[in-house]
Amino acid sequence: MSTVATRPGPVAGATSQGSVAGGGREVPTDRAAGALGAVGPAAPYALPDAITGALVVLALGAPWAPGLVLPVSLLVAVLWGLRVVDTRRLALPPLVVVAAGIPLAQAVAVPTAVDPMRSAVLTVASALGWACAAALATLTPRRRAAVLGSLVVSLLVVSAQATTDLGGLTSRAGGSVVDGRAQGPFAQPNELGAYVVLLLPVCVALAARPRSRAARALLGLAVVPVLAALALSLSRGAWMGAAAATAVLVLVLPRLVPAVAIALGGVSTVVLGLALLGTTGPAAVVLSRIGSLGDPSRSPDDHRPQIWELALDAAAHRPVTGVGAGGLETWATRTDSALTLEPPLHAHSLVLTVLSETGAVGALVLVALALVLLHGLWRAATSTTSWLVAAPLAGLAGAAVHGLIDMPWRNPGLTATAWLLAGAAVHVHRPLRPRAERPTVTPRTTRAHDQAAPISETTDHAPERVVERVVERAPERVVDPTPVRRRRAWLLPTVLAVLASAGLVAGLYYLPTQHEATAVVGLRSEAASEGQATTGPDELKLIAQQYSVALSDEAAVDELVDELGIPATSTAEATVDPETTTVRIAARSDDPQEASDLADRIARSAEARAEEDPQVVATTLSTASPDHTRVTPPKPLLLACGLSAILVLAVGLWLLRRQR
Repeated sequence: MSTVATRPGPVAGATSQGSVAGGGREVPTDRAAGALGAVGPAAPYALPDAITGALVVLALGAPWAPGLVLPVSLLVAVLWGLRVVDTRRLALPPLVVVAAGIPLAQAVAVPTAVDPMRSAVLTVASALGWACAAALATLTPRRRAAVLGSLVVSLLVVSAQATTDLGGLTSRAGGSVVDGRAQGPFAQPNELGAYVVLLLPVCVALAARPRSRAARALLGLAVVPVLAALALSLSRGAWMGAAAATAVLVLVLPRLVPAVAIALGGVSTVVLGLALLGTTGPAAVVLSRIGSLGDPSRSPDDHRPQIWELALDAAAHRPVTGVGAGGLETWATRTDSALTLEPPLHAHSLVLTVLSETGAVGALVLVALALVLLHGLWRAATSTTSWLVAAPLAGLAGAAVHGLIDMPWRNPGLTATAWLLAGAAVHVHRPLRPRAERPTVTPRTTRAHDQAAPISETTDHAPERVVERVVERAPERVVDPTPVRRRRAWLLPTVLAVLASAGLVAGLYYLPTQHEATAVVGLRSEAASEGQATTGPDELKLIAQQYSVALSDEAAVDELVDELGIPATSTAEATVDPETTTVRIAARSDDPQEASDLADRIARSAEARAEEDPQVVATTLSTASPDHTRVTPPKPLLLACGLSAILVLAVGLWLLRRQR
């Protein structure tokens, strides 16, 4: 009975492929199992396992316990350092090598930073994050898959919490400002959106891996709460980043095209349903947020132009090393900027943040990182790429697009996730070969016959009979049904697309529409005009909420509708702008003039109610105009969403039928 050593080392009989002979078979060493930068034969197995376990803890706990990110990262760095010392090997992929410039650029800026202590802390955090990326890059593919799977589990839990803890959505400024957005365990909704952008490609790629259709369907359903969390975060930058990440994922993994096409069709269908049914409530908020994509600067609370100007000013004063990591907030307090009372944490742009905090040194590192990332994407698109490489690259590409208009990665959980994705993108180049040059896989039964003895020696039948059976079955194997499938594959999707398009056009033609007109009423304290004790701000806001409830009362609205002699289908709703005493009255009717008359009539009723109220005075700030009504639901938008959904679903169905 032979035994195999538990710690592989340079023993006699070791093969050139890094395996140890024992018991009549070859046992692969850690070097053979981890050809992508794994350690040599002298490394103990305990260190890779310990590093993997620490990285799994980091992946699972980063969003929930940001305070544990630095201690766990330090543990990973120590374990990885011990492994490097033990193996005397430091083989890292190009992306991780270039990423080392991030903590180096921050370290160069520490001596001249406006807040040296904070810059030093952020520099140490970046160095530990880079160590985690380097440690993950040296693990075997199976261990990297375990870490990525832990990230997906964390994403699913975060998405479930974010969708269940959603508050009451309210919007203003044409959807540019929304309150009550989903944010999960993060400090703000944009951080939730950034987390989804990073890990959505990993989640999609992992869901498409199993060969079983049932398993793929189950994992596909798990993507639904992730998409819901992304949508309810209402982060426009995250939406753009997710679209870019999905496009990159399809580019490097073409086999995911059917699944992604069906998912996009489902999303388009949901948007269409919201546009059809969601004239009020959360659906209307989501639609208004989508509509604000064309004019994102309408928000009165958006100070990004001033923040960008502040960042450029900091870069102009410190062009080489910048103001130090995290120094933009301190720089704002030292200038005459309008942002002194509320200094920004970052420049709301990855490029401007790097330029202002680390100057030209950091900008060079950023350019080098972009080039390496683009080179990695090119190699992935032109070679046979594993999902372990394609999904992290797609997530990083989506984060880069998101970073053009936002910079939410001050959160330690997001930073740790980005570093882990950088370490997971360990690429092995295998050029694509034409289909005709690819070797044909021989069936298992045929290989058995090839390796066996001659037919006449292994069977009781005569060789002639065996040959007859092979000849009889040969026509069945030679016939290639692919052309027939391709001719039939497009027929059903085309018919369904035509029928659905016709039904959509007919439905929209007969779909009743209404015009929505808006009047605005402002409430102020009655006592303020007489020099007496004023009503407190909080009490005044409460009174405004009470006015909105009274003005939205269905019985009162119906009474005004009868008074004006307009159709009974006319409706109205009054809402209060968040943290203000401004009441917006939205009236809907079949005719724009009727909608405007109803909104103005309710505004006058608010003024009449305030005349009898000794606490407040109501003033109409804006009257409704029949020339500026909004048509609900918007038929052009519905037609575009419907045709997009039909087209994407038809293409997805065609691709699925073509692959059978």
